[in-house]
Amino acid sequence: MMTLTGCGSISSAVNSVFADETFPSLPAPEITTYILDLSGSTNSLAQLSALNSGIDDYVTGKSLGNPFSNPKLKPRGLSMQFITRSSGQAPRFLLVSADISQELYSWMIENSSNLDQAEPLWNGFIRAREVVYNEKFYDDIQSCSEKVIEILGVQALSAEALGDPSRMICKDALKTARSSEALKEFNDDPRIPMGSDVFGAVKLAVNNMKRSSEAYSTATTTIAIASDMIDENPKRNLPKILRDENKNACSLGKKLSVEDFGDQLELQDFKIVLVGLGNTIMYKEIIENNRKFWNCYFETAGAEVQEAIDLAGY
Repeated sequence: MMTLTGCGSISSAVNSVFADETFPSLPAPEITTYILDLSGSTNSLAQLSALNSGIDDYVTGKSLGNPFSNPKLKPRGLSMQFITRSSGQAPRFLLVSADISQELYSWMIENSSNLDQAEPLWNGFIRAREVVYNEKFYDDIQSCSEKVIEILGVQALSAEALGDPSRMICKDALKTARSSEALKEFNDDPRIPMGSDVFGAVKLAVNNMKRSSEAYSTATTTIAIASDMIDENPKRNLPKILRDENKNACSLGKKLSVEDFGDQLELQDFKIVLVGLGNTIMYKEIIENNRKFWNCYFETAGAEVQEAIDLAGY
């Protein structure tokens, strides 16, 4: 068995063997944005509980995906933003980038001589990312890289050759940790006015998701909103209008959707997940009209709409 050294590509002899064996493709990623409502109308403790249920699988390393599993698992990217009085003022936090999966996959293809070597190597990447993040080895990249190499084992590759993917994994875990810390600090002390600019948050998320998914033409895009979805902007005065039992909430949703997104199904590639739509502490009497409004609002723009009690699985 040939042993690789350094960071160079495999030899032409190994390439000739590889040419007869097809590696499974890495699935197109799923790019997700979580939106958390910090307004006074939302039961924030209930929404935070719903939110936290979905984050763990992303940050620990399962987001790398798996081209060898059956069925294949998609790489996943996750960012986070907030509903505030003016949602454009709130920062956006990139917790996990789908780019790392493609980088590791490209390295694996270039440096694996066959499937028998590639599959355990990929599984090693997933385990290493989980261990590095959970055990907080990421603060010192050098010692972290050595730990990853230890987890990966020799795999018919030298420790020197494994240095590149090891550093990729450590740097990715460090980025996630720093973003998670900044997210917690903001959530504990936002330092910007709170409010319910739901429409603004949705428009901002859609624009950000479109830019993020440009690099992946077939990516799945999901926006999961942990909010009671009560927009208190006086320009539209949604709570007052939805209190009218004779008002057709769905028709209003369709009308405002066309105002915001046009009539060309701008969200046809989006999945919208409404999480804890009934977690309101101020507007319980309009929960059903509000539900009808938002379902029609998003569906009119072409989105697939789902409701959930928490973010597990999203």
